[in-house]
Amino acid sequence: MAKKKAKTKVVKRENKLDAGLLVSDRVQLKDVRLINCNCDQTPEVARDKKTFNINYSTEVEVDKKNGYIIVIAKFHFEAFTESKAQKPVILIDASFLLAYKIENFEGLTQKGFEQFANLNGIYNAWPYWREFVQNTIVRMGLPSLSIPVFRIVEPPKKKTTKQKVAKKKVTKKTVSKK
Repeated sequence: MAKKKAKTKVVKRENKLDAGLLVSDRVQLKDVRLINCNCDQTPEVARDKKTFNINYSTEVEVDKKNGYIIVIAKFHFEAFTESKAQKPVILIDASFLLAYKIENFEGLTQKGFEQFANLNGIYNAWPYWREFVQNTIVRMGLPSLSIPVFRIVEPPKKKTTKQKVAKKKVTKKTVSKK
């Protein structure tokens, strides 16, 4: 009796960031600019202990003619006091333009550019955002505040991420411009 050979099916799992990693291997960061900012505070701001939320989103544009990937990283900071937990007492918004030079677009996809913007764009803009918030808070006449470092975590299955660390919240969203 002949033995049947079982067919082994090899399934290659694609890393959720593979397309973005292909982009990041080919780029050089050439410019980071603050392109928009806004801040606001209420009179109650100095009285109570504060918690804060940070939301961020990205937009990506690909300029194949000139060899650039442009990422717009948008950040939104809200601080709340214990007595005014529903309404923020401090608001700070900032948008940074990050220009990446790239020589070869071959094999790269829109999905890859979006993944690249979500991870590398935010990661590269985060130190500028932290410095901006810290300086803005002090210029608003408030006690200094340090934003935590950006932590790279496994990407979520949904487009919007909420990450709570103590009483801080970080949220991201991506928008593509073709």
